[in-house]
Amino acid sequence: MVRIAFLFAILAAFAIAAEPEPKFKPSKETTFVLGPLDANGFIDYEAAVNKLLKGNTTPETNAVVLLLKCFGPKPEGAELKPDFYKALGVEAPSVEGEYLVSHSKHFKTELSGEGMPAFNEFEACLKQQPWKPADSPKHAEWLKINEKPLAIAVEASRRKDYFHPMISRSKDGKKGLLIGALLPTVQKTRELANALSLRAMLKLGQGQVADAFDDAIAMHRLARLVGRGGSLIELLVGIAIDAIAHATETTIFEHGNLTSKQALDYQAVLLKLPPMPGVADKVGVFERMMFLDIAQTSGRDGLSVLEALGKDDGVQVPEGGADILTATLNWESVMRLGNTWYNRIETGLQKPTRAERSASAKQIEDELRKMKNEATNLGLLDKFFLNTGEPEKVRAKVSDRLGKILVSLLMPAFHKVSDAADRGEQNQINGIIATALAAHFADEKRYPEKLADLVPKYLANVPDDVFNGKPLIYSKTDNVYLFYSVGVNGTDDGGKLVTDQPRGDDIGVRMPRK
Repeated sequence: MVRIAFLFAILAAFAIAAEPEPKFKPSKETTFVLGPLDANGFIDYEAAVNKLLKGNTTPETNAVVLLLKCFGPKPEGAELKPDFYKALGVEAPSVEGEYLVSHSKHFKTELSGEGMPAFNEFEACLKQQPWKPADSPKHAEWLKINEKPLAIAVEASRRKDYFHPMISRSKDGKKGLLIGALLPTVQKTRELANALSLRAMLKLGQGQVADAFDDAIAMHRLARLVGRGGSLIELLVGIAIDAIAHATETTIFEHGNLTSKQALDYQAVLLKLPPMPGVADKVGVFERMMFLDIAQTSGRDGLSVLEALGKDDGVQVPEGGADILTATLNWESVMRLGNTWYNRIETGLQKPTRAERSASAKQIEDELRKMKNEATNLGLLDKFFLNTGEPEKVRAKVSDRLGKILVSLLMPAFHKVSDAADRGEQNQINGIIATALAAHFADEKRYPEKLADLVPKYLANVPDDVFNGKPLIYSKTDNVYLFYSVGVNGTDDGGKLVTDQPRGDDIGVRMPRK
């Protein structure tokens, strides 16, 4: 990543005494949105983002409102700002309430000291097999204590909307940059998923197969809701929750002794779930607006905004240098350049096949890497200044460099997020195929010779591998099967799965599991 220190080293060294540029005007090419405007005529990106994210959501349809009733007014220890609740259209939850007792609080002793690795391993085992209260009384107690919050979480998962306001406030209450917006309920939803997974295995251990499936489906629904949030972080958390749900349902397939009807009924529920949200929308809206918000604020308030972002680098801005640069840089040029790159990435992420998306991402990342190296090459910039004394050319050159540095610095790791989304899609496909195999085994007391034999009785069709567009690889004996995708690396690693230890790259289901 480009360090902020490079930015100031280049710009402060070549402060120019040209006439200040006029303030930029809102347009699709520069500001992306045309409003709302603040009192000084600048785009209020916080308001713009939240308007887009909220849509027609009401407090009665918003899952976040119920999640706050589950977590209370301090999801991560600090109270949420009044503007957060104002954006939601609700009052803050009362300080006292029957809120989720956190995992870290209930298991404080177990999670400290030398016994923590053994405890984590034990808990991981509980989530991978049926268990009973006698196997872990303290886990059973934790689930019992959290019975009401978990019921609220399950209710939240049934809501149709998810609007988590993006609110950033400084200590004095003033609006901050979008990049500083907190997501206080998002990481807590992973804790909910872990609790639901543990509870599903407890129910399975007590023979309550349908109830165990209900918790897995609640996780799938919650994953899709959280994934609809504006940020890539929310999408990644949604994908992670969906993976927990998939692991949970796979354990139910293994130990639930399902009837054909149970398996196919569960498959029908899975097929009705909406797809996980895409990566392109996050990059094209919220990530883009974070960039534009930083650029606009830098042009309005000075490059000290960037210094704040780079405070860990120990950046020092030369006295007066930031003001000169702020006045003389062409910020329309900076924002237009950023918009162009976000357009390219959004278009690339919308391509229909993984091969096309990957090729586009590789080309863009190669170009970004080259651009970063050129933009931070002080020698090249020094040569330019030695060969021109024309202020407008200097202004254009410095503005172009600043834009390129900002793009390189702030561009999200969209390719890796796209890989995670593709893994999630493959897991969804695998879960549906596993239900068909479970139903076939219940009827025939064996697994089919090939996946195509599941059609049409148990599957409408067998989807191809997300990663190479070819049929999934399948092998079986009467009581054992393995099917898998080649995974992100595109190579058949012989069925060494991402869930194996040591971890492989293939993505599939082995029954029974190792």
